[in-house]
Amino acid sequence: MPEKVVGLYLLIADDGWPYKSNTTWTPKLPEYMYAGGINVLWLAFVNPEDMPALPPAMGSVGLHGRPNNTKVIASVGGEAYSDSAKWPWLASVETAEAMAAEVVQWKKKYGIDGIDLDIEGNQPGDTAYAFAQKCKELDPTFIVTQPVFGYPQVKEENFVTNAAFKDPSKSPVDNIGIMVYQGTGSADCLVNYLNGSSHPGDSITVDVPSNKILLGAGGQASAGTIEKLAQIAHDGDLGGIMVWYASVTDAATGKVGNQYSGGAMDSSIQDATTKAAWKNALDIMHGKSQPAVMDLSETTGACMGIHPAKCADLQTAAGRHRFYH
Repeated sequence: MPEKVVGLYLLIADDGWPYKSNTTWTPKLPEYMYAGGINVLWLAFVNPEDMPALPPAMGSVGLHGRPNNTKVIASVGGEAYSDSAKWPWLASVETAEAMAAEVVQWKKKYGIDGIDLDIEGNQPGDTAYAFAQKCKELDPTFIVTQPVFGYPQVKEENFVTNAAFKDPSKSPVDNIGIMVYQGTGSADCLVNYLNGSSHPGDSITVDVPSNKILLGAGGQASAGTIEKLAQIAHDGDLGGIMVWYASVTDAATGKVGNQYSGGAMDSSIQDATTKAAWKNALDIMHGKSQPAVMDLSETTGACMGIHPAKCADLQTAAGRHRFYH
């Protein structure tokens, strides 16, 4: 992974939407993704039951459509596939490791640099961790990321986080990303992961290194909020920012592909100033720039890391990788 991340989740495949896992099409990325700053693209979503096959459009992005020096990561799961899809390769350590051997070949076959384990419940954490370990054993450069709830409440995510960062020097997980997407609320949830060992009885029992944590940002965020998150990441030596979500267009028709909730959280439909803020965000995190806009209107205490019930409510409202219908 890049030392500092500005990454977008691109909506490429969803079996409940027009552009499905088996749809053959060529995604066209918006120009702002080529302007610099954005250096990671997560491609959402891979249906776990179809693996090791990938939606053909993901190969199109990985092999032909990526901006220069950008990492491309296939995201498997999400809320809907976690709730209802089958994950047969997580049935045992043996099947998980066998799938890992297939998945690391995505780099050569499809130009895919890694996998995002977006397991939001109902799947075994121990075999997910075995899968991640095997990926790194077979190819230490293959990226493994995992989104997490602002307040740790999904046992599978918690298991992988605790196992991975018990000894950070041996972690098969490159980064975790906090799935809180309103204002700067993801920053309020850092305490749940940075200081897990200081909270006896909590779900997270380890201290995740700051540079392994990505702040969540909504695609609807204003330029001021984007730059404030970047400044928080710089000051706290965090890994960067992950953005939910961005739409792309169909090269054949010129029309927008899948777009959840009418575009309510779509970074690709924001104004030019907001799009430009993503480039400045990377410069801010590297200490090369200062925020051009300081808009505090979107700040929120959306987690605070103190009360499980309250955080769970906020998480449901703002922080899962939902398939918005």
